[in-house]
This record gives sequence, structure tokens and C-alpha cells, in this order.
Amino acid sequence: APVAAPSVVSAPLFAKTFGDLKLTWRTNDGALVQAVWNQDGTRFFNEDAKDKSGKVVSLPFPGIGGASEALFSGDPIVAAGSGGQTVTFSSPAGDKLVYEVPDKGHVLSVAWTPVSGKSFVLLRMPTDAAEVHNLGRIFTLDEKRIEPVKWMDMLKDPFFSFLGSKRKELPAATSRVGLDAGVNSPQEAQTSHYFCAIWELPTAAVRESGRGFSAPGSVTAKLYLGPKQADQLAAFGKPYAQVLDFGFFGLVAKGMFWILRAIHGFIPNWGWTIVVFSVLLRLALWPLNTKTTVQMLRMKDLEPHQKVIQEKYAKFGNDMTKKAEMQKELMAFYKKNGHNPMGGCLPMLLQMPVFFALWSMLNAVFELRHSPFLGWIHDLSTKDPYYILPVLMGASMIAQQAMTPATGDPAQRKMMMWLMPAMMVFFFSSTPSGLCLYYLIFNLIGMGQSWWLMRTYKPQPVVI
Repeated sequence: APVAAPSVVSAPLFAKTFGDLKLTWRTNDGALVQAVWNQDGTRFFNEDAKDKSGKVVSLPFPGIGGASEALFSGDPIVAAGSGGQTVTFSSPAGDKLVYEVPDKGHVLSVAWTPVSGKSFVLLRMPTDAAEVHNLGRIFTLDEKRIEPVKWMDMLKDPFFSFLGSKRKELPAATSRVGLDAGVNSPQEAQTSHYFCAIWELPTAAVRESGRGFSAPGSVTAKLYLGPKQADQLAAFGKPYAQVLDFGFFGLVAKGMFWILRAIHGFIPNWGWTIVVFSVLLRLALWPLNTKTTVQMLRMKDLEPHQKVIQEKYAKFGNDMTKKAEMQKELMAFYKKNGHNPMGGCLPMLLQMPVFFALWSMLNAVFELRHSPFLGWIHDLSTKDPYYILPVLMGASMIAQQAMTPATGDPAQRKMMMWLMPAMMVFFFSSTPSGLCLYYLIFNLIGMGQSWWLMRTYKPQPVVI
């Protein structure tokens, strides 16, 4: 049966507060249009909002659950149930929709018993991007795989549409259908979604292109309305852990999160946990960073002789044959002295997956949300409100650059000393303060390592 879009404008709403959640339904079709996490007031979905000029920023979310056509009249009946409360919508024809909401927890039981054979709507396809403003993905799950699609990829033509690119379709239907939830203020940029809403059905849902997901006939389902937290998702069912999005370096990020949680078992503050993690990671990477610094120190020893070789070929200008000869002579010189000019780059490249994995992990884990550290840092999952950590991090980068051996073109080195830290401060000014804290501690230990290596380094004879 087709999923008809119920009247959102005229339908009255019914709201009630339970243990973990405050839920709001549309009374004409029993669709759940809003959920609020009572612990901190986070809204799961969009509502009407306009900017200062009166322009519409977001529209009400189309809702999840409910009958495929408007059937009900009046408010639902609320009654005490086993370990919770039931909210029952009934039609004059005898159709019945029952939500059982627990007093503790956030997994609802939902039962739809139609007399007329109308289908049960799981997720409606929005008609306007403003209905899903700040929302991220819709997804389906099987035992070992998640298939996510961003709402905007389905509602807007891609930038390269002139090359034949098309809008994305709904993910393939399974018995597990969900979406990212938890929205910021409509005027704020959304960086992470720490909540989700997931349907679990006894059989696969029906996917209708342009309309959404539904289930025909009578339906008994579970609805998870809660945080994207590893333990709670795993308690709901093993496949749901896939909802945690750790990005391209997911395996590395999961391993890091496991270490972070292990440290947090001994240190209750997540900020200090990140500090200890940064120290341990820097110690683990100590040999690689030592190799990088020693290579730079060795390059400083070899640089005068390298310049002699380069000046010998300078008179030939852009003669490619002579340039090839110069490179060959330089490589022979490096080989005699046991130096690999790329040896210092490899350790840095090996650290990049660690950095990106940590970035994606700190952006995703619910445990760091609203976790304070010291003083002005009240939430490690959001940016530093006064930009103190990003500025300190940039200053540490400048100091570390100043400490490292001066090799290469002085003008280029001077530009990199200031340009790179400035770019990183700009970039980190909007990232989670937990990531800034990690990078600052990482740099400070690196400065200590550079100081020690430069103090203990003994130049080796140069073989000409």
C-alpha cells in the first residue's frame, strides 16, 4: 500500500514525558514527530524555525511510525503497562496502534493492528530539505553490514549532475531501518549526531522510492530511541554497533576507543583520560619520531656538501639530462652516508591514520558528549569556546618548528613555520576541544623529545 503523507499543518499533537524521553505524536495518524532526551533536553528531530530575517530554516520532521493514512481522532489513551506506560491510538473502524514506553530505558514496543489492511509507516520520505535540516543519514542494517545514505543526497541533485550524476536512492530494505538523530539549534552547523532512532521488525520492511519505508499488515516492532553508545546499542542487538560511524579508519578508531575506555576505567575524567592516552601514544610512536628527528639532524650535517653538488650543476639551468645527473650524484652521496632523504617522511605518514582515526572517533563517541575537563572546557565534544587550546596548540607547533634543525630554503622554512600553525589553528578552532587537547599534549611531548635528541645527538663524519 502506498505511504500517503498525512496533513502536518492541521494535525493536532499529543506530548507526554516518560523516564528518559519526552515524546510527541501526531494524533491523526499516530506518527512520532519528536523525541527529547530528558537528561539534557536534546531534540531528536527538526521543528519549525526561522532566522532573524524571517526565512524558514527548518520545518517539522515528517515523523516515524504511524498509519499510512489518517485514521484516528482525539488524543490517545494513556494507561499503566508492565514496567511502563502504553499510549493507544484507536479508530472508529477498530484499527489500533499501541506504543509501550518503558519507565526506565528507551526501547519502545510498538504494535499496529489494522482492520482495513492499511500499512504501518516506519520512515517517511521528506518532501523538503528543511524537514531534515541538520539530520545526517538514513540507514538499513543486516547482520554484518550497514547501508547508509545522507538525506541531502536523496533530496538535492549532486554538484556534478551535469556529468550524469544522480540523486541517491533509499538504502535497500531490511528488517532493521533507522536514522541519525539529535539536532543542534537550526542556526548552528551540525557536526555530529549522538543519537539514533532504529526500527527492528520480524520481517523485512517495504521500500517505496520517493515515499519511504513501511510494513504491510499487522506489525509488532521494537523502536530504539537513544544514544549511539556502544554498550547500549550492543544490548539492543549485535548488528546495531555498526551505527557508530568511525569513518574511513574505523578499525584504528575502534581500537583507540577501546584503549580510551580502558584508561577511563582508572581515571574518571575524560579530559585526563585523553592526556594519558596522548602520552602513551607519543611513547608508542617514540621510535618513529626519533628516526624523523635524527634524519633531520643528519641532513643538516650533509647540507653543505649537498649545496656544493647542486651549485656544480647550476650553470646548466633547466637541462633535464644534467638535472638527472645531479640527482644521481646526490643519491650516491646520500647512500655513502647511509642517509635516506625520504626516511623522515615515512614516520610522519604512518601517523596520519592515527590522527584521522582519533579525529573521527572523538567526533562520534557519546561518552565524551558534555564531558568537562578543566576550567572553561565544559564539553570535550564541542569546540573550545575561547579558542585557548587551538592557540596554545599553534604556539606549540611554532616552538617545535623553531627547535628542529634548520634545513632547506630559509624563506620556505620561515613561511612554513608560521603558515602551517596558522592553518592548523583555524582548522582546530571548530573541532572538538578533546582533539585540541590531544594534539597539544602530543606536541608538548614532541618538543621534549626534540630537545633531548638535539642535546644527545653526536654528528657522524661525512663521507665525500
